[in-house]
Amino acid sequence: MLLVIGLVLVVSCAVVEPPPGGPVDSTPPHLVSINPDSGSTNLGEISVLRFTFSEKMDRANAFSWLYFFPDQRIRKTKWHSAIEAEIFLESPLPADTLIVVEIAGGMRDAHKVKNNRSRRFPLATTDTIASGVLAGVLLYEEGPLNNGVVELYSLQPDSVEYYRRPIIRRTVTDDQGVYRFDWLPVPSGPFLVRAFKDDDNNLRPGEKDPQRLLPDTLLVDAITGTSTAGVLTLYPTNTPGTMFADAFEAPSYDGTVMAWAMSITDADTGYYPSPVAPGQEIFGYLYPDSGGVIEDVPPGNNRIIAFVDMDRDSSFSAIPDTLLFEAGTTLADSVLWYLEPWVVLEDVALEPGLSAHFLLPAWTDSLTAWTAPPPAPAPLDSLSAALADSLQNLNPDVPPEEK
Repeated sequence: MLLVIGLVLVVSCAVVEPPPGGPVDSTPPHLVSINPDSGSTNLGEISVLRFTFSEKMDRANAFSWLYFFPDQRIRKTKWHSAIEAEIFLESPLPADTLIVVEIAGGMRDAHKVKNNRSRRFPLATTDTIASGVLAGVLLYEEGPLNNGVVELYSLQPDSVEYYRRPIIRRTVTDDQGVYRFDWLPVPSGPFLVRAFKDDDNNLRPGEKDPQRLLPDTLLVDAITGTSTAGVLTLYPTNTPGTMFADAFEAPSYDGTVMAWAMSITDADTGYYPSPVAPGQEIFGYLYPDSGGVIEDVPPGNNRIIAFVDMDRDSSFSAIPDTLLFEAGTTLADSVLWYLEPWVVLEDVALEPGLSAHFLLPAWTDSLTAWTAPPPAPAPLDSLSAALADSLQNLNPDVPPEEK
């Protein structure tokens, strides 16, 4: 009887039961109300905002989840029953300004369940809210990117890089990859748009997050009040791209022009020319009248090395002067060696998965001297070896050295 009771106790201890307090919470929290309300205008000196959520939250400081465009400094965060967050600003909202308030995705409730999407709403200390819209579509490889981040920058007539300027607005894409910036002045711009994939949902581009700057600036039209950004595609950061050569001036040497791309790394000390064996690089064929293509080029900053394949071995080689000059010497002990004629183009940028164009510099008449390659090993004298074997067979008793 005692043995049976013991077995029952062991089995009972092994049963995994739901945690106390009811079923597991898997419902993401969401914002219920805000004060002042979204779309409020003619706001006075407002320096306190209140946010009410659908359930008890992880009472994080607003520094980690609340943003303003233009930026407003937060003095402190006060939670009430873990449901209402009261935010105190360092200064009242600025006069005659539209302020876009952003609540970041990734906020957690008391059970650490994340709110998956960010939210934005306008507040105005003016009497109206602008109605301009800028919209576009963001893809990742060949499909729509959901929850991708898109940033809007003002293009200023100065030399400061765009990413060092304040962000005008920020938004995220829906499940169709569509994004839109609302409440823009009409007309307004020019604007720059940057997009990136945000796997960790922190609204910040990481070093390995695919990102891209829209190649064109955008304006919100004075008549329609809209601007269309079109379709922008992101690729993984290591995706090779393609280099297209424009038509160029033909070299004075006879031979096909070939080229390859070389990544410029942080430790790069410049290009020092040397022969390249066949198959060591991906060579492209370039033609003066029509240009050419170099495939599978690594993304980032590259240099392009082009050369004239005078010996027709489809690689960058050292060749004798007899190939370079019609009056070159034919004496074996006085042959001079040079690298095939070459030119280099530095700092050609390529974004992951995309293409870029380049124009070769003018060819020069200077040549790069090279140490003569070692002579090829002499072939074995098969006739002498056969004769020695025959003599040995005719006189088997005589040592080979006496024959």
